[in-house]
Amino acid sequence: MRLTDYLRLGFAGVKAHKKRAFTVVLIVGLLFSVITAGAFILQGLENIALETMLAPTDGRVLVVSSVDTKICGDNCDIATEVVEIKKNVERYDGKLIPAKISQTADGMFYRTEEKVFSSETNNATDVTRVIVPLGTAANLAGIEMPERDAEVADKLAATQEVREKTLGKVVKNEASEKYYITEILPSGVYANNLSFMNIGQGGNPLDLILGQIRTGVSQNFITKSAKTEPKMDEDDMGQSSGFIVMEDIDAEAMGMVLAQFEDVKAAYNYYQDKANYCSETDRIFNMCGKDYIYQVVSAVSDPTMTYENLQNAWLVFMLIAAVLTIIALIIAISTYGRLIGKDLKIISLYHALGATKRQIRVVYAVYLLMLSLMAVVFAILLGLAFAATLSIMNMEALKQVWTLAFGTQASEIWLIGWNNLVWWIVGVMMLAPVVAVVLGNGNFTSKELARKMK
Repeated sequence: MRLTDYLRLGFAGVKAHKKRAFTVVLIVGLLFSVITAGAFILQGLENIALETMLAPTDGRVLVVSSVDTKICGDNCDIATEVVEIKKNVERYDGKLIPAKISQTADGMFYRTEEKVFSSETNNATDVTRVIVPLGTAANLAGIEMPERDAEVADKLAATQEVREKTLGKVVKNEASEKYYITEILPSGVYANNLSFMNIGQGGNPLDLILGQIRTGVSQNFITKSAKTEPKMDEDDMGQSSGFIVMEDIDAEAMGMVLAQFEDVKAAYNYYQDKANYCSETDRIFNMCGKDYIYQVVSAVSDPTMTYENLQNAWLVFMLIAAVLTIIALIIAISTYGRLIGKDLKIISLYHALGATKRQIRVVYAVYLLMLSLMAVVFAILLGLAFAATLSIMNMEALKQVWTLAFGTQASEIWLIGWNNLVWWIVGVMMLAPVVAVVLGNGNFTSKELARKMK
């Protein structure tokens, strides 16, 4: 027989057993839809969270590595340790970013010697250009924001006000120093994670994942200094009324190294180095590893910690998915076996028409593969529908959480992301018919058929 003959006969089998085929597709598809829906939602949340954190740097990750003086001790040779940090960064294919630190009345600012943000410009300016988190932008503009215990509506309104009055505008601090806010970085404003508890909504199952997404703390950056220094006017008391900037200090002299990694996985690998890694729990109880000496934090939000937390979430999800897959596979194989067992007369008819045992096995393999394919398509579509419905139901709450947690403008947040786990589901389902046909091999021999049909 030709391939088209196998396909035609397989399709004929599906048509002839519509009720049984529908039942198989429904049961198996429902089990797998739980896995696909979970994969879409978890991957979607990971994608949108990391996309928010990494948008200012075009997907790259900025990290600050520093000597942990509590571990290094009073006699720590900072210069020597900085050299080791730089070697370690390059070992993980990181790019060193020369930086200076400006300690001002408005806080500490990093000055980088090369472009690290997508919104930076090289145009000369009479105003110092900065890229800062929302809190710093509010301070520079003299806008007082509500306390953390204020009403959600008040905090949302204040966040929106700061963005509207500072982003892409020149602001003036109390000392009349002007700043141009080039970009507002995602950073913890009113929340350190994305849990719905931050907007007064408890009990949402999405919090199991949202609570693992850390907002972090973004640093302040000066991307372009004013062409001229601000004039300092003496008041009657002989004091300067203008803004005083202390002399810039090389970051490395303070035991700090700024580096850039191409993506979050590369940054995470560096973060996991035994000299850099110490979990928060171990740090609290002073139980860091014997090789730990350098503290590594993200300079913009906290993609590395979020990535680590989500890897743990994926591990738990994979274990659950494995159990559900085994259950679905057992159900599929046993159901397929019963389908074959009920088709003894049709199998006998194939024999009477001159079909060989091998040809009959292939016909049933194709028939069951069609059922598996329909179950997979059903599972994927149902998973997508569930993820989309969950997104729509929680859209407004997600926007509010994103705004309060990151201080960024949130548009639509869809909890849908593609994960290769879905391909594994497809592979498992395509394997089920083959296993069922092999296990039911005795049903395809003429002797066994004659015995069973007596």
